[in-house]
Amino acid sequence: MNNAPLSGTTVLDLSRLIPGPYATLLLAHLGAQVIKVEPPGMGDYLRLLPPHGPDGMNPIFTTLNRGKRSIVIDLNDAEGQRVLRELAKRADVLVESFRPGVLERFGVGLESLRRNNPRLITCSLAGYAADSQRASAPGHDLTYQAVAGALCLTDAPPAPPALPLADLAGGLFAALGIVAALAARSVSGEGRHVPVTLEESIGALLVLERAEMGLPFRFGDMLRGNRAGYRLYQCSDGRYLALAALEEKFWNAFCDAVGQEAWRAHFAEIDQAPLAAEVAALLAKRPAQEWEALLRAADVPCAIAATLTEARAYAPLPFAIGGALLEAPAPKHGEHTAAVLREWKIG
Repeated sequence: MNNAPLSGTTVLDLSRLIPGPYATLLLAHLGAQVIKVEPPGMGDYLRLLPPHGPDGMNPIFTTLNRGKRSIVIDLNDAEGQRVLRELAKRADVLVESFRPGVLERFGVGLESLRRNNPRLITCSLAGYAADSQRASAPGHDLTYQAVAGALCLTDAPPAPPALPLADLAGGLFAALGIVAALAARSVSGEGRHVPVTLEESIGALLVLERAEMGLPFRFGDMLRGNRAGYRLYQCSDGRYLALAALEEKFWNAFCDAVGQEAWRAHFAEIDQAPLAAEVAALLAKRPAQEWEALLRAADVPCAIAATLTEARAYAPLPFAIGGALLEAPAPKHGEHTAAVLREWKIG
């Protein structure tokens, strides 16, 4: 990956679990060398959480840390603090996910590290917004989504989300902020701090919902299933068909394809529940594949809801050529400590 955008960039990753490692995984796929800095003992405890894959580690850990190098540093120890300072003097980026103030208590605060290396870009992944009462409180994806309002977008009772979107969005925004900081450094020669919180990351994804707050009719509601032409329908074989006839031209094409031209006149109705019930009754009469074939031939947006087993696997970055890390192993705990210290001439 010598021609990758971030080739020659070194990242120190002190983070754990999902958000920070996801951010540095994206940087690794862009060509960066990522050194995972772990404490003694179990290291990043996601390693040992069940279930365990063939390598003895949690498969999510393996996926997030492919191609990285692992070194062990004890920040409770003065020698460990010295080693981190030496590494930070030569690194390009440092990512951490401690609660606010923890690194300062270890004597390796980010401001001091940037004073020793003005080109260093630091990124903190915290849970809650720094100006909130929860700034130092513990949390996980579910609580960040709850605080940001992501769980109460409909009248239905809130439920655990299908995806850890706060964690993943935080990782994406961290990677984006780091890439932007690297671009700025190429001009100014100076690094900067990139603060990211998971609460604000999921909150940023709600930009469309906030734009329509208080309105009696919201476009966002159309995307959440209040339109008969934009819903999931169960077919006779038990499979679900995602019908996405959002625009009138697609709705009309759908009506014509299924032999229900009279439904055209109901496109603009506010209350779509009776119409949706009629569509559901019709689509329940035939298998999903038959409906999909019929509707695709009529140029109607639709797709059978696939399981992960059925869907193809996707690369972590949809725009990168790469792929070299997809089969790379995740590092064992501290596997590269001696090699990295030797290469960086840190005694």
